[in-house]
Amino acid sequence: MKHRILISIICAIGAFTAMAQSETTDTIKTQVLDEIVVEASNQRTSSKSSTYIPMSRQKNAASDAISLLSQMAIPQLSVDPASQNVKTVSGQAVSIFIDYVAASAQDLSGMRTTDVKKVEYLVYPTDPRFKGAQYVINFVMQKYVWGGYTKLHADKWFCVNRSEASVYSKFAYKRMTFDLYADEIYLTNRHTGTQSTEIFHFPDLYGKGPQTVERVSIPTALRYRNNSNDITFRALYNTDKTQISNTLSLAFTSIPRNNATTSLTYANDFLPGSTAKSAASSNSFSLNYNFDIYRSFGEKLGMNIESRYNYDHNTSNSDYTDNDFRIINDAKEYMHYVSATPCLVWNPNNHNSLMPYMHAEYSTTKINYFGNSPSHQDYDIWGYMAGVKYTYQQSQWSAGGLVGWVYADVNLSGTRIRDNYPQGNVFGTYSPNDKNQIEVTYAFGKQVPDTYQKSPNMLQQDELMWYAGTPGLDNYWNHRADATYTWLPNNKWQLSLNGAYFIADSRVTSIYTPTAPNGTMLRQYLNDGNFSWTTVTTNATAKFLGGKLIARVSPMYTHYSTTGEYAQKMDGLQCTAQLTWYFGNFYLFGWYTTPRKDLSQTSGIKDRTPSRYQIQIGYGKGAWRASATAYNFLRSSWESSRETLTSQYYQFDRRTYGTAQHMRFQFSVTYTFGYGKKIQRGDEISGSGTGQSAILK
Repeated sequence: MKHRILISIICAIGAFTAMAQSETTDTIKTQVLDEIVVEASNQRTSSKSSTYIPMSRQKNAASDAISLLSQMAIPQLSVDPASQNVKTVSGQAVSIFIDYVAASAQDLSGMRTTDVKKVEYLVYPTDPRFKGAQYVINFVMQKYVWGGYTKLHADKWFCVNRSEASVYSKFAYKRMTFDLYADEIYLTNRHTGTQSTEIFHFPDLYGKGPQTVERVSIPTALRYRNNSNDITFRALYNTDKTQISNTLSLAFTSIPRNNATTSLTYANDFLPGSTAKSAASSNSFSLNYNFDIYRSFGEKLGMNIESRYNYDHNTSNSDYTDNDFRIINDAKEYMHYVSATPCLVWNPNNHNSLMPYMHAEYSTTKINYFGNSPSHQDYDIWGYMAGVKYTYQQSQWSAGGLVGWVYADVNLSGTRIRDNYPQGNVFGTYSPNDKNQIEVTYAFGKQVPDTYQKSPNMLQQDELMWYAGTPGLDNYWNHRADATYTWLPNNKWQLSLNGAYFIADSRVTSIYTPTAPNGTMLRQYLNDGNFSWTTVTTNATAKFLGGKLIARVSPMYTHYSTTGEYAQKMDGLQCTAQLTWYFGNFYLFGWYTTPRKDLSQTSGIKDRTPSRYQIQIGYGKGAWRASATAYNFLRSSWESSRETLTSQYYQFDRRTYGTAQHMRFQFSVTYTFGYGKKIQRGDEISGSGTGQSAILK
């Protein structure tokens, strides 16, 4: 009932503050003028960045930062409105900042979109406040002399039982800004599980010689419940030369029930048909503290230091029974992580920029396993990195690169692994005018396997399957090359084209061999074969009726190739389309993406997901935002994906069920009230411009 209480409190606060709110505005009388559309005034690009000014109707319609990016349809970005993922057109991660401060998911959710003045897309920026990120979105916001706003948000899903409520408050006074965020998410359903057909090839099972066993698993009863809470507080000191940020956050996630009853049948009567029951639960607590300091020493020199401390406590419980056969796998994990990343930017002139950087981190993890396979594991991991980034800039082009060295010292319950290797990238951009930009990049480095993949433990999954990690896994090389062209001829048209190639040499993947006790199957992480993909992607956007109608289409072709145990080639073609229509204070948004095929880098699994689509109608005016969304409204099936795997000793055809692809109807309401006094345009300060769990699974 806890989540209902929070929602009720938010609704009550909203009703009260609607009567009491007060926000000081400029005392000079103004006259409302009709909108004037100036050709090519909403967007421009250069060799360093692209700048986009959101239209008033977009800011009024958007409820948060991600929805604003989706409605702006920035050509270099790919925004998934359902999953809230933001990537480049080539699928690379994008670091998001708000006024040069790294933005968390809570900051993006709590953003007051009407305060957004412009959105900058930066490629290899030299400002130390961006911490060496390759691709950056920076929201430039309205500033306050004093005051701020409080934002209340509530979500309710139907057909999928989910409720969400959050409150975000920002208060600024002179050079200090304070942010507070709290949320609660509650989800329950009876349609989460898997249905599979498995085929095992055993050379000698239980001493009875070669056996081929086909097992069919069909879920008959499923039950899942999840409750999570996040609380974040940040204090920010900000001047034109100094920025100091302290952030403390707490996160709680409880899954008290993840139960399944499954019908098991065997095609060759290896075992009699039976009903298996699994009962699982987990709890996670996380404490995070971030300290960032930026200091400008004039126009030529700037410094940024980022430090972090994380504490995680995780518990998981699993009880599997099939007639008289029972497997209990319980675990408790305690993890501490600390890191520090200083970097210095020196700009001796308008053309050269040099950024030396260092990074040091340490994590210690203790895991206790209970049940059928009890053990105690201690992991200590030290990591160090140092390097330098150089950028040369002219008015129409820029080029540069980064070279660094990484040293890792890993102790996995007495197994010591040391490694050191170089990493780096080179890049270049060319922009002959404010309508065209070309970017090319190449990056190389080593991928470090996840801690759980190096676990020395071996656990039993069911009657026929065990799983284990491999402490001696090797780090493996990654190489990636990209080329992107962006064309912004005017406010009506936008185009971005990208080609990319990626290869991982001797990557870590799951291998199945009949080497577990009694000749049963073992799933183990090993270095095996190369994995590569090639993509060609286009983002094309058109705006009509003075920006009231926006259409976008994004086709993507992918070619996969692997060697080793899962040697194969696969092609995939996907297309995403969206349409937004603004009328008065309302808008209508439609989004569709075709079915997708993917090949997993770490397992050899072919994953096929169905098409996804949504229609949303929304309203935005003043302090209120409201929307009604229909997701996958023609799909009654709970099937989220279909996965297939073929190997020498084991293969499966598996259907995964859950809420992701099922029809759902979502109603969202946001109320934001402001208070205080905003800084007027002429008085605004501007920047100086210097510059997971280790439990085996």
